[in-house]
Amino acid sequence: MPENTLDNLYRHFLESTGICTDTRKLTEGCLFFALKGPNFDANQMAETALDQGAALAVIDSDAVFSASKRQSQLFLVSDVLATLQDLSTLHRQTLNTPILAIGGSNGKTTTKELVLRVLAKKFNTIATQGNLNNHIGVPLSLLQLKEDTEMAVIELGTNQPGDIKELVEICEPDFGLITNIGKEHLEGFGSLEGVAREESELFFYLQKEHGLAFVNLDDPWLEQMAERLDRVISFGTKEEAGVYGKLVQSQPGVKLEMDNGFISESHLPGAFNQYNMLAAWAVGRHFEVADYLIAEAIREYVPGNNRSQWKEASGYQFLLDCYNANPSSMELAIRSITEHEGAKFLILGDMLELGSFAKAEHQAILDLLAELKLKDVILIGPEFKALNAPYPSFEKAEDAASYLSENAPAAGTLILLKGSRGIAVEKAVAHWL
Repeated sequence: MPENTLDNLYRHFLESTGICTDTRKLTEGCLFFALKGPNFDANQMAETALDQGAALAVIDSDAVFSASKRQSQLFLVSDVLATLQDLSTLHRQTLNTPILAIGGSNGKTTTKELVLRVLAKKFNTIATQGNLNNHIGVPLSLLQLKEDTEMAVIELGTNQPGDIKELVEICEPDFGLITNIGKEHLEGFGSLEGVAREESELFFYLQKEHGLAFVNLDDPWLEQMAERLDRVISFGTKEEAGVYGKLVQSQPGVKLEMDNGFISESHLPGAFNQYNMLAAWAVGRHFEVADYLIAEAIREYVPGNNRSQWKEASGYQFLLDCYNANPSSMELAIRSITEHEGAKFLILGDMLELGSFAKAEHQAILDLLAELKLKDVILIGPEFKALNAPYPSFEKAEDAASYLSENAPAAGTLILLKGSRGIAVEKAVAHWL
């Protein structure tokens, strides 16, 4: 068997049809990486992968290797995940494609999608698919790079200290953008300061490598973090920003008047989405994409997958923003719905991964609802239900669906759905969608 070096594996990769980590999605001639998780060990699927047409299976089990009669098709390493990450970094370094990394507490995926569309107006661009933004997803995204790829937009996610540092060392970005600093994954970070410390690893890397950062000047955390950077393109609603715009309309889609008088329209509801748009404008201008093409790219993007998704059905307007939720994004969504002049109804689900902060943060949301005098609200999830709020509260979304079938809002009402993915608040209105 040939020596199992990274260079040797890279040659196999270049001759393959790509990377696969799931035998259910395997393609002929691919490299199968046998990853392990809390409840599975894909080493046991290596023979199956080869049977289904994989050219090579990368494993880290001595027992599986010793028992196999096809050892020439097995690539034994000490750690499959580390090897996948190292292979992706080697591929990134070999092609040297310019990479823009996007981090932040809220709006990463929306910003990524806008930036992708803006850059694609001028460059052959790839981006993270879906939310594959972790220690597995980032390497898989990098391994999608081709020789003719001119730009890559890589989303960086985190839920514990050290994640961003690990991811930037894997993808080695040339450019970086942090959308904002908010109350995300407090169970892991402990405080807003902890979140800022974690997200700032992207800026630390850029400073060390003389990279360029796109900075939202309307976020005081980011403004402060950017003071140490040498190369900055700023954006926001302040005239001192390098790229700035004024909010003209927030519903049903944000409309901005840009600093040069250009009007930019979108299908993104809620004033908070102006920053995702401004980020895309800042990136587009830096890379000399024509203004009309930037505006066109933003206007063409229609959100889906329960992320700022506007939908009309059964006589209602729905704002589906229930792919994820944390205290910061929940507050933004609630304040955004108040911008709507007509009848509105809120269906809010628990915010997960808050640890010891859960009770206080859910109570803060109830206090916000009272402050804004919002009465047409129902709550879903054990955290909200335990607070004995003055609103109908349910353990599960299915229970809320039964209630709503008999207590439907008036026709024409705008219905906001916001909650963490694990609560699946959209099931409360499945009979209407």
